[in-house]
Amino acid sequence: MLRALGGLAFALALAACGQTNVQTMSSMFSPGLARPAAIVVSDFDFSPDVVLLDRGFAAQLKRRMGNVPPEQVREQLAARVSQEIVGTMVATLREAGLTAREGAEETIVLNEPTLLVTGKVRAIDQGNRTQRNVIGLGAGKSEVAADVVVAHLSTSGKKEVLAFAAEAESGRRPGAVVTGPLGAARGAATVAATAAGAVSEKLSAEVEAHARHLAQAAARRIIAYATEQGWLTKPAT
Repeated sequence: MLRALGGLAFALALAACGQTNVQTMSSMFSPGLARPAAIVVSDFDFSPDVVLLDRGFAAQLKRRMGNVPPEQVREQLAARVSQEIVGTMVATLREAGLTAREGAEETIVLNEPTLLVTGKVRAIDQGNRTQRNVIGLGAGKSEVAADVVVAHLSTSGKKEVLAFAAEAESGRRPGAVVTGPLGAARGAATVAATAAGAVSEKLSAEVEAHARHLAQAAARRIIAYATEQGWLTKPAT
């Protein structure tokens, strides 16, 4: 049964650690836009073209839940990767001096300005689906991107202020991803999410590292926007 789970074709293009970059799609500089009291980062969705694989995660899930249908394994794995992305983004934003938390739009109280961050992970490779399944196992290069939208919410309404694609490209050897205070802060954010009922199974080192790279690339673009707006006195180092 373990072999059956391990052989399922859920390959996450996040399965190899890699470099990140951000391609800005649109950005609206809004002079006088009120500094948000908080930045709320919502769970990330996953496009059907993102193939997921983490055998270690599947084995942990099987030990906790017994025989699990492939669709449920994929759903739980996507939720856990989203948890890693969101937790890392929150920690990175906090390290830059911004107040950030995990949450959803319905949790926002509009008595003070708030930024809402939403995102969707998709595959960059638009080529042959079968070929992508093979390289998605981590044996070669595989690519994903996150389409991120940032909206400013206040008593005046909701306004989209930033939209961009943060890319994560595999094919490079894993390196140190999160160190120092950021690592501790991200860990605390993940522990809090798990305590709140999020998926508790651990990701493989490669998948976790790739998710963090993607999250940090997205967070840095938001930090740059906050600096442009004058909400931060200087760019985060």
